[in-house]
Amino acid sequence: MAEGIKNLAKDTAIYGVSSIVGRLLNWLLTPMYVRMFTESDNGIITNLYSWVALLFVILTYGMETTFFRYINEKNTTNTNGVYATALSALASTSALFIGLIVLFLTPISKYLEYSDHKDYIMIMAVIIAIDAFCAIPFAYLRYKKRAIKFATLRLFNVGA
Repeated sequence: MAEGIKNLAKDTAIYGVSSIVGRLLNWLLTPMYVRMFTESDNGIITNLYSWVALLFVILTYGMETTFFRYINEKNTTNTNGVYATALSALASTSALFIGLIVLFLTPISKYLEYSDHKDYIMIMAVIIAIDAFCAIPFAYLRYKKRAIKFATLRLFNVGA
């Protein structure tokens, strides 16, 4: 039991530190962004990031929780099947999301009043789709108890 608590504490520390360091890096990059972009562009980017938070939740539609529910069932013998199903579901919806954004880019940019910045909207859509798709591989690393690899990839993802 003591070994289990020790492993839990170690993994929690690794996951927690990677999350904190990732947020710290974003915070440290903020002054650079302020200097790089105009006030108007910073406002647009900030607004789009608020949409990212909402759309990410919608686009992952609880699949990470569902993945853990089914992969941890006692009678699950086909963990690769659970992984493949969850991954293909998110891949499909992410591709559909990108397709819809491309199809409706002009009306979306007009609605948001960013007609001159369709590229920002497209970049944000691609980021959301990639992050949603990556939710399952990251969940799989957690399932496999690969905390160091998870943390390393998460931190690499901040700079990408």
